[in-house]
Amino acid sequence: MNQAGSQQPNRGIECPRCGCRHFYTTHTEPLRDGRIRRRKECRHCSRKIVTYESPVQAPPNRV
Repeated sequence: MNQAGSQQPNRGIECPRCGCRHFYTTHTEPLRDGRIRRRKECRHCSRKIVTYESPVQAPPNRV
């Protein structure tokens, strides 16, 4: 049922406790496999969460 006009844009992460989308990043750590681990804290309720980010490779440029 995914139609071109019906998909919602990526809205980012939200706090599992209060639904807030605003976070402080308290710690950033690169991992051996190339990912980045970020510890974040909700600005509203102070709930702590951890996110893992992977770099996205750009497609090669063709001339």
